[in-house]
Amino acid sequence: MVPAKLTQERILFACLDWGSGHVARSISLLKQLADQGNELVICCTEKQQSIFTSYGIPAKYILSGGFQFRFKGDGNFTSEMRRNALRFSHWIRREQKQTERLVSEHLISLVLSDHCYGFHSNKVPSIFITHQVSLPPKAGWIAQCIHRKWMNRFQEIWIMDKAEKRLAGKLSESNKKSNYIGFYSRFQDQEITVVPHKIVGIVSGPEPYSEQFFHWIIEKYGAENLVLISPRVYAEVPENIKIITDWKLADAEIASSETIVSRNGYSTLMDLEFLKKKAILIPTPGQLEQEYLAALPLGK
Repeated sequence: MVPAKLTQERILFACLDWGSGHVARSISLLKQLADQGNELVICCTEKQQSIFTSYGIPAKYILSGGFQFRFKGDGNFTSEMRRNALRFSHWIRREQKQTERLVSEHLISLVLSDHCYGFHSNKVPSIFITHQVSLPPKAGWIAQCIHRKWMNRFQEIWIMDKAEKRLAGKLSESNKKSNYIGFYSRFQDQEITVVPHKIVGIVSGPEPYSEQFFHWIIEKYGAENLVLISPRVYAEVPENIKIITDWKLADAEIASSETIVSRNGYSTLMDLEFLKKKAILIPTPGQLEQEYLAALPLGK
């Protein structure tokens, strides 16, 4: 099963509320599914709903609080995830019960989960969407085993990558349950231009890492022709710096930039496949996936 083959389904969808990457890459997928005659029921946070509706995605929206990761921002993601482990396990069990209830209440025929481990059903086919069939090598074998155990609860895995050009390297090596579905980006149908010397800085990721990156970009590129895209304004900035918090306005700024300064999350790498921009990519400190992607030729 692949997205292009889906028609006349009643689809229940959710994506991880960690930063903005999972929401960003879901936009074009959801548009495709809606255009093919599928009916969408989206379980999401209020913030995610506001983003999806701004792109005109037709769906019935069900608000959910989402899982709020708590990070200290010390750059040790292994310890950060351990601190969240118990809360995360409780959330997965709660999420699975909620999914079963929603499947029954809304007569769902298919469940799609962008990296929400508990968002699956025993009543209808459930598909896990990811670029990480395997975690980065430094994650350790215990984390790998848990990751695979949770993925195996799904009937199928959709890998947002291409077999012939894997942006995720070894992370996206397929297994017997998986299908490559290609790259997804909201920029794939946009007209791309270049304003000479224009730099766009994109602040993303979980707190407090996003706030740290906000200040780093201003310190490094504040004297340039800089447009800063951020989920919020963390501090006063020089008058010459333009701040954008609206997603649709941000898209126009990104599409016209000459250079992008960003974290090197996987959704950003897919966006760059369509944008063809110069990019300065800075991994989130200690985040093993981004550090792994930064070391790949295509991730630089």
